[in-house]
Amino acid sequence: MPPAHGAHAAAADGVADAAADDTAPRVHTYRTGGYTVVELHGEIDIAGLGTVGPSLDAATTGDEPAVIVDLRPAAFFDCSGLGLLCRAHRRVGERHGRMRLVCDNALVLRTLRAGRLLDVLRPVATLDEALRQE
Repeated sequence: MPPAHGAHAAAADGVADAAADDTAPRVHTYRTGGYTVVELHGEIDIAGLGTVGPSLDAATTGDEPAVIVDLRPAAFFDCSGLGLLCRAHRRVGERHGRMRLVCDNALVLRTLRAGRLLDVLRPVATLDEALRQE
């Protein structure tokens, strides 16, 4: 039998291919409109804190950081994610910066509501809305 290649090889070896796994926590960071946008992908839970936390910390470092956290690509978001957002919000406030939150997922919004963060973070549905906020 010929050796397996790519994602099939990883699956055959019993190792999950994170690139092909939509639930694996990951981060995509880029700059636009004077903001650092941090997109959180996959399942944002306690298992993913080590993956996404450092990127969020990096984006909230320095004087007057301008950060947009985009939760639209998140497949799952629990109280561990709330902790990440609280930490980022606190760090941005301490550095006299700005933080915006983009979220259009009803389940994630419900988690934010349960954590009493809707009024604090005031999420908007699109990146364009976040860029227009003052």
